[in-house]
Amino acid sequence: MRSLWIGIAVFLVLWLGYAAGPFLAVYRLVDAVQARDVAALTERVDFPALRASLTAQIVRTYLRITGKAGRPGSLLEQFAVGIGASMADPIVTKLITPEALLDLLQNGRPPTMENVPSIEGLSSDALRNLWRVYVNSELGIGRFFVIVPVDKPEAESFRLQFCLRGWTWKLCGIEIPEQLQVRLAQEIVKSEQR
Repeated sequence: MRSLWIGIAVFLVLWLGYAAGPFLAVYRLVDAVQARDVAALTERVDFPALRASLTAQIVRTYLRITGKAGRPGSLLEQFAVGIGASMADPIVTKLITPEALLDLLQNGRPPTMENVPSIEGLSSDALRNLWRVYVNSELGIGRFFVIVPVDKPEAESFRLQFCLRGWTWKLCGIEIPEQLQVRLAQEIVKSEQR
């Protein structure tokens, strides 16, 4: 009977460690962003996965605003996504440098887009209410999502995705607000017209 209780205690400790890990990763990312520490940011971000996340959002928005989206899953849509991804690549490349990512996370917009309304970025103020952080999060197997800032509407928030890589939680996706997606997709349209 004693070994059963020890097993349960060990399981609970391991589960609590697993459940607390992503929250610590969020706060460490916030510290790196506030300190503008490029080295710390680089350790906490999976850049290839982040690139894929942003490219997919921008391409979907581009296809929607230009009316080029085909039936979901169709060959036409797959072709359009491939073309759109190649056109979005220069824009995403500018966003995925550590310095540009710091600006995006800190100021809520890319540094090159002064005419996009700024939203509150990552800060300790944006995460000051631990209960709201918990309520605005979702923990799965190897995945963790959190919406920041926790006290803003969806149109003024980022949805950060953390993935478990080895034994470390890393930022692997950012769902950017709709207005920013549209603005970035419009950059693709402008590049087509040149």
